[in-house]
Amino acid sequence: MKRSVMVLGATAAGFAGVVALHRPLTQGVALSKASSPTTTAGGTNATTSSTTANSVIASTTTTPTASSNVNGTAIGQQENYGYGQMSVKVTIANNHIVDVSVNSIQAMESYSLQLEQQVVPMLKSEVLSAQSTKISAITGATYTSEAYAYSLQSALDQLHFR
Repeated sequence: MKRSVMVLGATAAGFAGVVALHRPLTQGVALSKASSPTTTAGGTNATTSSTTANSVIASTTTTPTASSNVNGTAIGQQENYGYGQMSVKVTIANNHIVDVSVNSIQAMESYSLQLEQQVVPMLKSEVLSAQSTKISAITGATYTSEAYAYSLQSALDQLHFR
C-alpha cells in the first residue's frame, strides 16, 4: 500500500513536470522600444522602431488618410515551445503579408530540427493564404505551430498589422 502511494505520487509529479515543460511561453522578454516619427516629402509619416532585446527592427509607413497602408519587416519574439526556441521574421507590403521566414531556431535534439524543417514551409504557406496568424496547427507539431504563430503575432503587432 505504501509503495503504491509513492508510485502514484511520483507519477503525478512527473506528469505535472512534463506538462509544464511543453506549455509554450506566452509572456516574452520585455523589449525597450525607441520610436522616431519622421515625415517624408509626400506627406507620409514613417515610424521606425528598434528593440534591443531581440535585435528587432520594424518600420511602418502610414498615410494620413482614412485607410492605413502597412509596409515593413519585423522579427517576432523568441518563443520557447518545449523542444527549443524560435523567432519568426515577417515582411508586409501594401497591407499584405508577402514573406514569412524563421529568423532563429534552436532545437534541443536533431529529430526536432528535422521536424521543424518539414513543418515550417507548411506553416508559411498557411500564413500567406490566411494573411494572419489564424492558421491550423500541424498534426504532430502542435508546439512548434504555436510558437511559430506566437512569434509571428508579436512581429505583426510591432508593425501594427491586424
